[in-house]
Amino acid sequence: MPVIVVSGDQRGAGATTVAVGLAHRLAYSGQAVTLVRIAGDDRSESDARTFASLEFASGSGAPVAESAVTAGEGVTIVETAAATDAAALASRLGGRVLRVTTSGEPATGTIVNHTREAGAGRIAEDRLLAAPTVGALATAANARVLTRSGEGDGAVVEHIVIGAISHDSDVPYFNRFERKAVVTRAERVDIALSALRTQTECLILTGGGEPSPYLLDRVAAARSTTLLLAPEGTVETVRDIEGTFGRVGFSGEAKVERAAALVAAALDDAAVSALLG
Repeated sequence: MPVIVVSGDQRGAGATTVAVGLAHRLAYSGQAVTLVRIAGDDRSESDARTFASLEFASGSGAPVAESAVTAGEGVTIVETAAATDAAALASRLGGRVLRVTTSGEPATGTIVNHTREAGAGRIAEDRLLAAPTVGALATAANARVLTRSGEGDGAVVEHIVIGAISHDSDVPYFNRFERKAVVTRAERVDIALSALRTQTECLILTGGGEPSPYLLDRVAAARSTTLLLAPEGTVETVRDIEGTFGRVGFSGEAKVERAAALVAAALDDAAVSALLG
């Protein structure tokens, strides 16, 4: 059965994104797909858990040693750490290599990721794929979780929005941003309530002061927004969380769907057929 070894040329190249997107494409074309993550780096466990959570493919839920990988039924997609000799593994398994790089030109068996424009063999830089989760923001801001939304720490945040004076009135201003975290002082109940009237994944109250009980009740009743309390001021909190973009491992349904669309656009039928041998 076909084996495809997906390997990034460096950490963060996007091998997990490509592996999941390719698995989605193959699964929805009628193939049985197994996803395997090779052990060897600090992202292997979270990647393996992500593979196991996918409804359209099977995965063990834990990384495996290279020597333990075998071809299964259907198509087996193996993601390796950047330092792994992907060619040697593919040769042993009788498979092919799909390399993920961040520079150069597309070629047979190669996808160039994080490009400025999408196209054949290219995946453009994407805000959603780079977006952090609510859990990552909480950790970066050293914030206390007051209330969790139904989606919880895994909710994806595409925009960081400061609840400040704007030329737009409050609700229209916040409505400009989807999948957002709103950062505002704990005492600004008016701004916080306005943010809650729009799609706000995370509301970060700054300054360390205890929020209004009324606000707590509103957030808890809706269960659509995670409420965090950060110990520092707004400027310091934004500084702490803005560096999380592009540094969080791949996970979450929204990112899976986006990865599937981007990989489908980058690999045409001929490229996929070549990988399957």
